[in-house]
Amino acid sequence: MSSTMYLLVDGGGKAYVKENARSHAEVADEFGLDASVCQKHRFDATNPQALMTFAAEGRLSKDILMGLLALDRRGAFENACAGIEKTYTDECAATKDPCLESGCAVEGEVCLQPLLRAGTDYHKACAAEWIKLFTNPGNRIDAWKN
Repeated sequence: MSSTMYLLVDGGGKAYVKENARSHAEVADEFGLDASVCQKHRFDATNPQALMTFAAEGRLSKDILMGLLALDRRGAFENACAGIEKTYTDECAATKDPCLESGCAVEGEVCLQPLLRAGTDYHKACAAEWIKLFTNPGNRIDAWKN
């Protein structure tokens, strides 16, 4: 297994990773991307600090971060992000300025709109929770347990 993780970020800021990819081109092929128009990042799997720093900047989605955690730790991360999502939804509802004229479409549930408005701040908040878990090598997928 390679000790290098290849990651592409499209123009919209979405990050793409393919486990065990050996090049950026392989990641691009997996997701139907044009690698020439994507930001390219490469991480040494023996140095998880670089990945944690990148994640802390809000540059990785919740799904990508979850995929780097051991299966038995993903639930804890999902719950932490659900709490963050609920907070954003509750704060939005408290403004009494719903997205729809008829009111909030998902009362009592999590709404996507405040998460989209939060953008990078939402990703940073989830990354902070992920870092708490990922700091412990026992909570990582095998490729990062070093």
